[in-house]
Amino acid sequence: MSRRKLCPQLWQLGEAARAEPRRTFVFAPFGGGSAYAVTEWAGHLVQPGESAVAIQYPGRGPRHLEPNATVLQTLAADCAAAVRACCRGPLVLVGHSLGGVLGYELAIALEDLGADVELLVTSAARPPDGQRLNTGTVLGMSRDDWLAEVAAGGQLDVSGPGLADVADLMIPVLRADYLLLARYVPDGRRPVRADLLALGGAADPWVRQAHLDAWAGWTTGSFASRVFDGGHFYYRDRLGTFAGAIRERLAPAVVPACGGVVR
Repeated sequence: MSRRKLCPQLWQLGEAARAEPRRTFVFAPFGGGSAYAVTEWAGHLVQPGESAVAIQYPGRGPRHLEPNATVLQTLAADCAAAVRACCRGPLVLVGHSLGGVLGYELAIALEDLGADVELLVTSAARPPDGQRLNTGTVLGMSRDDWLAEVAAGGQLDVSGPGLADVADLMIPVLRADYLLLARYVPDGRRPVRADLLALGGAADPWVRQAHLDAWAGWTTGSFASRVFDGGHFYYRDRLGTFAGAIRERLAPAVVPACGGVVR
């Protein structure tokens, strides 16, 4: 699938709809990830007449010379301004892990800007007041601790021979993203107006069914949760099912007469 930078914060996935899109999906990557890590979602989620963008976090990829984000609300406000400037149509926010919590703050910021947020999808994410991390623990983690953390989540096996350089590149980015969550304190218990869907894996070591269900208190719209087989990255082996669960919560897409998304 093609990718095109719209601005430092956003990458267009596939071709933009030629007319006003029926909706635009906004994808927020997991901790340690980048816009490239969620590109595969678009091929399963986006239908003709729709559009999709992925958030590119600072400190990685083409933004590797920028400092990593340190305040989640500030990152969300920056992304919200970019979404308002670059995206059209109702918005569907889909975030995994760190991206799920960022998605909540992004929804708040976008609603404050007058945007139409149709649905917020939080995948493998604890609700804002239920984060498991603390700053001291994150700062005290050794290289072996990070390797064990990555292995526990099933993100990537970097323990094998010849992968030391990969681990050494990954760990600083993960540390920055873990600190972003560890230092995060929501600005009160403020619900979004958008509908909310919380998804997760039954064998996730960090996010349980109770955490998914607790997202119900963070929306004044409709709420649903769903658990799939698999761990923290449960969706990787079932992208069609993952996408189907999200599309069930959306109104049917209408294909514009002049064409739509090329996927």
